[in-house]
Formats: sequence, structure tokens, C-alpha cells
Amino acid sequence: MIFGKIKLPLFHLSHASGITRLIAVIALGLIAIPAFALAQEPGKGAAAVYKAPVSVVTLEKTTIQYTQTVPGRVNAFKVAEIRPQVTGIVVKRFFVEGGMVKKGQPLYQIDASSYQAVYDSTLANLLKAKAQLETTQAREARYGRLVKDKAVSRQDYDDAYAALLQARASIAVAKASVAQAKINVDYTRVYAPITGRIGKSTVTEGALVTANQPQVMAQITQLDPIYLDMQQAREKLSELKKKSIHTDKIRVTLDYGDNEGVYGHTGELQFSEVTVDPTTSSVVLRALFPNPDEDLYPGFFASATLFLDNAQVVLIPQRAAILQPNGKMVAWVVGTDSTVHPQTIEVDGAHGNQWIVTSGVEAGDSIVTEGFQRLRPGSAVDVSPVTLALAN
Repeated sequence: MIFGKIKLPLFHLSHASGITRLIAVIALGLIAIPAFALAQEPGKGAAAVYKAPVSVVTLEKTTIQYTQTVPGRVNAFKVAEIRPQVTGIVVKRFFVEGGMVKKGQPLYQIDASSYQAVYDSTLANLLKAKAQLETTQAREARYGRLVKDKAVSRQDYDDAYAALLQARASIAVAKASVAQAKINVDYTRVYAPITGRIGKSTVTEGALVTANQPQVMAQITQLDPIYLDMQQAREKLSELKKKSIHTDKIRVTLDYGDNEGVYGHTGELQFSEVTVDPTTSSVVLRALFPNPDEDLYPGFFASATLFLDNAQVVLIPQRAAILQPNGKMVAWVVGTDSTVHPQTIEVDGAHGNQWIVTSGVEAGDSIVTEGFQRLRPGSAVDVSPVTLALAN
């Protein structure tokens, strides 16, 4: 543009005198000097060093408690299906459907008249057997004295002794019959085998029930305490064992995953299965929760958090870790010369909104949390420190 403005004088330069050419050269130099001087002024233009403004956090070791979150399903602590042990007509029901029943509480009465008659008959047979025993016992004792005096033959004594043994066996059989008849009489009254909440009754008064029928008369479910069964991947189970070697009892909390929030009671891990499900490659974990208010019912789905060992780790804000296309994570580390370089890091899960770092960076390193979008390896940065709490 400068030469464009003096295009006309240069057109005549070859025809001008020596003085004229000298004046033109000086004028040209005076015009070019300001532009050159401006380009070389310190602190301005292309020659100035640009520092990208960034926010950084200095890493430090923090004590945390390892956790694992696992989906789970609530199952009853105990379930008892009520079935009749004898055949007969239901004559009475003693409970209210949906109510609480206690162990040993009567639930149904089955007509016991025929079973009572059998019981009375067996008692009579037992008395008869006892009377027979008295006779044979006396005969055996008498023959025992007479055989010594040779007043009776040895054969007569042996027959008397055999009759005594048979009478004793008859008493044993009669006693067994009485016991069986008594059991059947007792079975005509159906009792609750466990304490819990009973469901609807499938039979009413007047219904005929048969011994050990497939249809249940009612079902009792014990809800306090209550189980939570969780499906844990096989590889996660190994991690759980490694991170809980110093924990005697693993606490478990429960999150409904809706507006209900977190369940108000803490459970405890009971055991894990010893076999892996081949279809899902997972293992069942079971936790036991108190359920005094019956807030949990079988079939509920929830998210469980297992609390494992405490450990000292280095945490990095998740927003400071950049996931690369190759699946690796990179963080921008600020050097002592206020330049940055990307550093590949490895993490071992998350703790809140931070990553647990296992390698790549360590306590004392300064990590860029904001502004890394404008950075290149070796870029100079203008650091604005933030605390880790703010970086969260």
C-alpha cells in the first residue's frame, strides 16, 4: 500500500535528475519507518508471548471410603405356605386376611370328629394291650417258679415267655397308633409356623381340603428383617474382596431411585453365592435390612451402596480429565515454568464427582480444570488457582 501511494513519482524516477532521485528515496524511507518501528515495539503485535488464562487445582491425598453401587431386589426373610396335613371340611377360620399373625397362632379348624374317633379307638386298643400284658406277665412269672420245680415243662414256660414279649410288642404298636391318631387330631387345627403378615385365604368355611394338596390355603410372609439380593459382576466381586479385607462388616444403604430417597435403615452384607451364573456371569450378594415399619416389600427394586475399606488416595475433578478417542484419560499438568503438557492418567472408579487416580499424576501436581480447550503442549498459561472444594 505504501508503494501504491508513490506509484506516480516512481514512474518518473528514471527520467529525473540525481537530486530528484535522492529526494524520492528519502521520502520512501520516511514513510516505511513507522510501520517497521510499530512491528518491533516490545509487548505488542506478533512478537508478544501469549499466556492462556486457566484455572488449576493442586492435588493432595485424601482419605475416602471405597464404595460399590449394585442394583438389587427385595426378598422376604421367610415365606410359609399353609397347606392341610389331613383331609376334611374347614369349619372355621381364625385370622383376618392381611393381618399380622404370630408363630403358633391357630389359623383354620378342620372337622376333627372322624380323627377324634380314631384316636379314642387307639386309646382303647392300648388299654386292651396293657390288660393283656398284665395277664401274660403274671403267667410268665408263675411258670418261671414252677419250671424250677419241674411242675411244668420247659416248653410251657417258653410259650409263656413268648406271650409276654408279644404282649409288650402289642403295647408298643398301640402306643404308636395312639400317637399317630393324636397327630391327626392336632393337624385338624392349622397353626401359623412363623410370625409375619398373612395374605388372602384361598378357602372358606365349608371347603373340602385334602392332605398335602398343591393349592395353598394361605401364605405368611415375614417382612422384618428383610433381604436385599444383588447381582454383582464376577470381576467386580474380586474388586470388592480386595477393597474390604480390613472391613469386618460391610454396611449397605438402599436408594429407592425415586422421590422416596434413601431408605432410613442401614443393612449389613450377609454372604455371596459360591457359584457364578453362566447366563449373566454374575454372583448373588445378599444383605439383611431391618424393616420395622414394613416400608420394604418383596419385589421392590432398589440401588444398594456397599461401604468398604478406608484408603488415602489422590482425587482429580472429573471435568479436568479428558477422555481421548482411544479410551484413555488425559489431564493437563502445569509445570514449574508455567507451561502445560498433557499427561495420561489411570483411574480406579469415581468418588462423588471426582476420579480416583492410580497413576499419571500425584499429590502436589497442579492440574488445569478450566481453559484447557485453548491449550497445546508447551503453551504458557496464566494460572488462577482454585481450591479442590471449588473444583468439585
